[in-house]
Amino acid sequence: MKNGSYDFDVIVIGGGPAGSVIASMLAMAGRSCLVLERDIHPRDHVGESLTPSSNLIWDKIGFAQKIEDAGFVKKGGACWTAPRSPEGRFVAIRLGEFPIPGSDLLYTYNVERDALDAMLLRHAHELGAKVLQGVAVQRVLFEAGRAVGVTAKMADGWSRDLRARLIVDASGRRAVLANQLGFKRKDPHFNQFGLYSWFRGMQPLPSGYEGYLFLHFLGLNQAWAWQIPLRNGIHSIGIVTNKDDFKRSRQTEEEWFRSLVGRSRSLTHNMQEAEQIRPWWLEGDYSYKIDRLSGDGWLLIGDALRFIDPIFSTGVDVATYSAMHAFNAIESVLAGGVETEEFKRYERLVTDGVDAWYDLISLFYKLQNLFTLFAVRRAFREKVVRILQGNLYQPESLARAREMISLMQETHERVMQQPANLLRPGAFNSVLSDGDGSAEDGLESLARAAGA
Repeated sequence: MKNGSYDFDVIVIGGGPAGSVIASMLAMAGRSCLVLERDIHPRDHVGESLTPSSNLIWDKIGFAQKIEDAGFVKKGGACWTAPRSPEGRFVAIRLGEFPIPGSDLLYTYNVERDALDAMLLRHAHELGAKVLQGVAVQRVLFEAGRAVGVTAKMADGWSRDLRARLIVDASGRRAVLANQLGFKRKDPHFNQFGLYSWFRGMQPLPSGYEGYLFLHFLGLNQAWAWQIPLRNGIHSIGIVTNKDDFKRSRQTEEEWFRSLVGRSRSLTHNMQEAEQIRPWWLEGDYSYKIDRLSGDGWLLIGDALRFIDPIFSTGVDVATYSAMHAFNAIESVLAGGVETEEFKRYERLVTDGVDAWYDLISLFYKLQNLFTLFAVRRAFREKVVRILQGNLYQPESLARAREMISLMQETHERVMQQPANLLRPGAFNSVLSDGDGSAEDGLESLARAAGA
């Protein structure tokens, strides 16, 4: 065995973006690392729209040119429409309006996740990480309360115990270690359900906004739709709603999807000649919280530590940044640092950022109009853009997000105390701009009339 009684310095469970990023960093640092991936890439996955924050991580692991050369659709911003607003009327946020410190790019990417994830895993292998696909981790091994390895099993039934100094769970929503230890809790406030597919023949997006992510509000506080332009004229179209609403409808997936699309004039127009080219993909029971993110000999990263909701495209942001901060903690430990201190520091850093995302998403669902109001007001526009760029794990970005959360919460409480307030759901569905922020005066007037 290497390293005394261990086979590897680190075993990573899962080869998605979180697992691939931390494996890449470990390999670059000269650490022996094994990635065990249950599936065989490429494999389908939700989360096709990225945030610009990930550009900094791609630079750090030497992946930036590869993702650029792949020809993924460049995402310059995000737009959203109201249910009754006519086609061509929307609010837009340009992500490069306030450039990210440390990055020259004014855009991010919309990606086919099967392609991106396979590229990232291959990149980790090329850097020196050992990667085994089609190998599932049955359980994490503990000795005297410390994680010391895993039991790995191949599809043909062959299994083996493998040992490492540290274990990183990047198994996504399977949350191998959290489930084993009983740390995974269903979120009591979110019971969201996602249904999506790919389509050809969509109406062209407005000139200048071809690569933008479009969010379509549906007149329901817990429902919205996404429209993500991908390569080769394909669009990913999905709806998110409360799971109980879907069950009560007693409709088929197709009927439910069409009924919600029909609530948006813009999305109905965009899909009038669309042809579905893939089966439906369902995502349910995906909002949860994990009681602990670290322990003796182990860390959680990516979706294995928490998943909330895809509204702000935070999946890969959480994956890549938790991977980077976990790597920093592991490097400190392997260099002689105190494990409990380093892991607790990691846990606080990541928890603070993910909790901020959670609070922002909760506010979005409470009152979607409120988010639109802050997005178009000049005094708050930079703060909104910075939040949508991702990376809430640094003191400055976290403080900015917390400031916005406080302002939005105060405004929400004031609005809900006034039954006639124009900022309540549906009040300004028809007052959305053509993408250049020209709706600001109308929204400001509504805000003044409402006392917000």
